[in-house]
Parts: sequence; structure tokens; C-alpha cells
Amino acid sequence: MFAKRILGFAGLPFLSLITPFLFLPILARVAGADAWLAIAVGQSSGGFFALIVALGFNTVGPPLIALAEPSIRPRLLVTSIHARALVWLPSAIVAAVIASVVSPSDYRVDAAVMAIAMSLTGLSSAWFMIGLGRASLIAIYEISPRIVATVIAAIVVLNAGDVLWYPALLVVASLVSVSLFALRTAGFTELKRRDRHAIREVFRANRSAVTTEVAGGAYNSLAVTFVGAAATTAQAAAYVSGDKLYRIGQYSVSALGNALQGWVVEAGDTEFAHRIRRSLLVHGALGFAGLTMFAVLGPWLSEILFGAEVAIDRATALGLGVATLGIALGTSLGRITLVGMGARRQFMVSVLLAAAVGVPAILALSATYGAAGGAWGLAIGETVSVCTQALFVWRIRAKAGAFIVAKTQPDDPARKS
Repeated sequence: MFAKRILGFAGLPFLSLITPFLFLPILARVAGADAWLAIAVGQSSGGFFALIVALGFNTVGPPLIALAEPSIRPRLLVTSIHARALVWLPSAIVAAVIASVVSPSDYRVDAAVMAIAMSLTGLSSAWFMIGLGRASLIAIYEISPRIVATVIAAIVVLNAGDVLWYPALLVVASLVSVSLFALRTAGFTELKRRDRHAIREVFRANRSAVTTEVAGGAYNSLAVTFVGAAATTAQAAAYVSGDKLYRIGQYSVSALGNALQGWVVEAGDTEFAHRIRRSLLVHGALGFAGLTMFAVLGPWLSEILFGAEVAIDRATALGLGVATLGIALGTSLGRITLVGMGARRQFMVSVLLAAAVGVPAILALSATYGAAGGAWGLAIGETVSVCTQALFVWRIRAKAGAFIVAKTQPDDPARKS
């Protein structure tokens, strides 16, 4: 059961991680360093604002759905969509403006549309599917539309050289994905019914989760934007290559976390301690594997995939490897263990501390050391997060005398709606 769950939630989403590599090498070679940087800045800016749009559901949603009665699950999804839709438009506008300002002048429109495409991922219903324990739904409604969009974009860019097609098609894919799953789960009539009280409750209840995700995004999702603003174009383009490889590690860890987040709490106290230990073990193994891969293959792989012009050096690879290990351990200690124990405030504090240290580190080090500085600034932020989370877990366990799962999910919007 454990292995099957990991294969379902980590294996299927991994296909969506590999798919962009049908396009990214084409972009790096056909469009040049400026377009390469512009698309990456759009992804960075839009990805950060997607965390704001998501309203914390990526953190609190899976256990919420796993523990909710089946009859109220569709309403929870609809309320989340209505609440997130209110945030999306202003977030997309700000993301697009930031991307266009930071990007090379010839590709500002491309960067802005890419930012809009990435901001739409905040409307994703993947957290709902994770809570249901249905990996097949992620494959159908989340992965398939993006694969189709990426393949079409790769063909068009190869033939026409216009990179704008890539973000434009991703916008369409995201809208199709969100709409189809909402209609399938709740139906058109339910989607039209807006509960203002429940929407207000979402904003109130998910404040700590939103703060946590946005703070984490400040030193993770926005790292490319910060390096792009502080370093030279050549160094920023090299950092982007490393960031693309780092995202494989990050999203692999995220997929593994998706597989285990609902699993660790669903059996209650009797299995909680055992399951979080297994979670820490497999996350640690994945993190060390990522660190090893970066140390051994990072520079060579970035050159093979993206070309010598934007390849990373050994120092950058090692920094990103350490960051990969940090995010793996942090996913198990924070998102799975602390959230499962109901310690969301402690989780938020750990990420806020990491952002307070990580953001200045990325800006200062990338301005001085370029791509390598940005990578090690990111690693510093992740390390602070992990150490703080480990301390909180140890203190909570020592105080309680055991690992105890939260009996109710605080911040549950269903309780007052």
C-alpha cells in the first residue's frame, strides 16, 4: 500500500516534470539567453503569486479533504475556487508587471504572459485530488493538458521561433484543467452558487497557511527573479539552467509529499508516529539522492540539456544540491509532521525565519558571486527552515510525550460554513 501510494502520487506527476524538457532545450538553443531568462523570470514571478492565489490550500487542503465527509467535499472545492478567483486577477497583473520590468526588453511580453500562465496554477485543484487519494485524477486533469500544451509549443517554436506560444498555450491548459474538474466534481449549478460567508471564512481560516506558503516562495519561487535583478544577464541565465534542474528535485519532493500528507494522518494516533518516521526516511533518501546527482552530474547535465552558454558551474550545482536536501527534509518535518500535529503556527514561523535569512542572502550573494551566490543563498534559506522545524518537532514531542495527530484540523472552513 505504501509503495503503491508513492508510485501513484509521485510517479504520475513526475511525467509532468519531464515534459517541459521537451521544450526547454529548444528554448535555450533556438531563442537565445534573453528569451531563456525572460521565460524563467515569468515563471518565477507568476509562481510566487500563484502561492498567494492558492490561499494555503496546498498545505491545508489535502488533510481537510481526507477527513471531510464526502457530501461536503464538492462545496469545499467550489468555495475554494470562488475565494481564489477573487485573488487571481490582481495577483496576475502584479506578477506580469514585475516579470516585464525584470526581463530583457525584447521579451517583456513573453515574460508577462508566462507570469499570467504560472499565476493560474494557484487555481489548481490538485490538493483536492490528493485529499481524495486519487492520483489518476491528477494525471487526467492536471498533467495531460500541460503535456499537450508543451508538446504543441515545442513544435511551433521549432518551426516559427515565436516563444510566446508556450505561455499562451499554458494559459489555455490551466483554464481547461480547472474548469473540467470543477464541473466534474460539483456541476455547473453548484459552481454558480456563491456563499459569501464561507468565502470570508476561507480568508480568515487560512491566514497562517497563506503566510507560510508566501514566505517560502519569497526565497524559493522568487529566487530567479532576485538573481535576475542582482546579477548580470549571463550569470542569471546560468542560474536559470540550474534552477530548471533544481525544480525536478523540488517537484519530485512535492510529489512525494503529496503521496504521504494525507496518509500520515488518516489512521490517527495509532500509526502517526510510525508513518512520520517512514516519511522522514524516504524524504531524506530522496534529498540525499538529489544532492549527489547535483554534485556529480549537475554541470554536465545542464550543458547537455541547455547548452554551454548557460551551463552551471560546480559551486552552483553544490549549492542547489544542498537546497534540494533541505527542501526534502523540510517537507517531511514541516508540511507533513508539523501540519499533521496541528502546529501550523510553528510551521509558519520556521518559513518566515527562512525567508528573513534567505532573501537577503540570495540578493547579496548573487550580486557578488552570480549564479553560485544565488544557489548558496537558496541553500541557506532552506537550511534555516529545516533546523527550525526540527527544533519545533522535538519540543512538541517532548512536551506531549508522543507524536499525536491533530484531532481536528484548525482553520477548517467547513466548520462555520
